[in-house]
Amino acid sequence: MKLSKLICMAILGFNVTSAFAGSNDKFYIAGDAGVFQADFNNRYLDRTDTIKQNIVQPVTQYGYTAGIALGYSRFLNQNYFVGGDISANIDTNNASFQSGASSSAISNHMRINDHFDLTLVPGLMLTNDIAGYLKLGVSYALLENYLKSPAGFNSTITAYNSNKNAIGFIAGLGIEKSITQKLSLFTEANYRDYGMVDYPNFQNFMVTYSHAMHVYSYDVVLGLAYTF
Repeated sequence: MKLSKLICMAILGFNVTSAFAGSNDKFYIAGDAGVFQADFNNRYLDRTDTIKQNIVQPVTQYGYTAGIALGYSRFLNQNYFVGGDISANIDTNNASFQSGASSSAISNHMRINDHFDLTLVPGLMLTNDIAGYLKLGVSYALLENYLKSPAGFNSTITAYNSNKNAIGFIAGLGIEKSITQKLSLFTEANYRDYGMVDYPNFQNFMVTYSHAMHVYSYDVVLGLAYTF
């Protein structure tokens, strides 16, 4: 009886860890979903007045993110592996700023619409079926920015719809657990920084403002990966 139990345990252990065993080369497809936050540190700088009416206003986009990834990894030995992946995610909701003062009546809505990552993924085996890993690489984001401001003596509202492509870096930390020969669960926490993004100047009554923002984001996701 004891021998049969040991054999069953050995078979079960092989099945659980087989996603990390066998060939050194692993190709996988993954899907993830989670919570997302993007921060926009806006700077509206007065370029006209002697006494500047500058506005510095941080706003935050709270939403959800979901996406897919394709990746490859290779074991260097029993404990360490290195790989890379490319991923695409859609992000929801937007951030808003409204200044109601007559001298600076600006309405601005902004968001990260989606982002794409190309990352290097080094990692190590923590147990037979659990791996920890880092993600380091570059990130590309589509930024949407819709700004309305009164211009001229008659205070005619003018809309400035300016979309931008931003490139920055990503750094993340993840943990993955094999659940079958082909499937594994993972969770990640990622940080992306796109630096300063400049937008066209705009009129606010008779004042010309420049507009720039520092954009960075965070997410925490849960996902499922299938190994070929």
